[in-house]
Amino acid sequence: MRCAHLTPLMVIGALVVSAGAQEYEVGPGDVLSVIVLNQAGLTGEFTVDPEGFMVYPFVGRVKAAGLSALEIERKLATLLSDGYLKRPQVSVAVKQFRSHRVFVTGEAARPGPYGLRPDRMLSSLLQDIGDLTPQAGHEILIIRAPGAPPAPPEPELGDSAEGDAATPSPSPSPTPPTRAPYPGEVQGSEIIRVKLREVRSGFPDKDVRLQIGDTIYFPKAAHVYLTGHVARPGSYRFDENMTVFQALALAGSVTERGSMKRVRVVRMVDGRRKELSLKLTEVLEPEDTIHVPERFF
Repeated sequence: MRCAHLTPLMVIGALVVSAGAQEYEVGPGDVLSVIVLNQAGLTGEFTVDPEGFMVYPFVGRVKAAGLSALEIERKLATLLSDGYLKRPQVSVAVKQFRSHRVFVTGEAARPGPYGLRPDRMLSSLLQDIGDLTPQAGHEILIIRAPGAPPAPPEPELGDSAEGDAATPSPSPSPTPPTRAPYPGEVQGSEIIRVKLREVRSGFPDKDVRLQIGDTIYFPKAAHVYLTGHVARPGSYRFDENMTVFQALALAGSVTERGSMKRVRVVRMVDGRRKELSLKLTEVLEPEDTIHVPERFF
């Protein structure tokens, strides 16, 4: 029998999820899996109702909201031992996380409300969201309402280097005053921008700890625009780290009448169009326009 090799990062990730699951406060809508040893009639899945109760055989309505799975486990064991079973062995786990919700919109194949996993990390949510549409861009925007409660602290894992690296440090970007508001954005909202590829690649320091009520927005892909003496002028999908040369290649490169040495990039800077002279190896920004003028003979 083969055993999977666990890296230190995988072990730490498992500890984070385990610790988070123990501290997770059950709420309305959550589905609990209850197992009572050798008691099939007391074993099953139970949904917490809007008032925070679950209906359990024999004992009736049991308050579950605000408690952890471990606390509910102990509560059920106490109730069952009071005239029903002798030393019942009870196990409780959260089957579906529905009470701590965020809202997913934009270029997701299945937009809508999603329950946060115990670790509350963006990378975990991406696993639940699944596929994005072909129009999805390179960024994820997290829109956080003003006055949102702070996220609970990370589980303590000691002073290891991996534990330090797992602490996300996103920096909010100011909201530009000239654009239309993002979905879920109100006055004073915090906008956190994350590179999709970096989160999917598993970089712990690029991950973000979400908060209840966050809106996770997947914008459409940005474009770059090629004008002038190129084989196929037009708009092309922007990819992260795209260079001037790569964009020109998408447009079929420069024509015989075009000047590769005089290529100019027009970029919006602080709401104004600015013409830049970039090297072919320099990286573009979303919505840049590349103009290839006619060369001098």
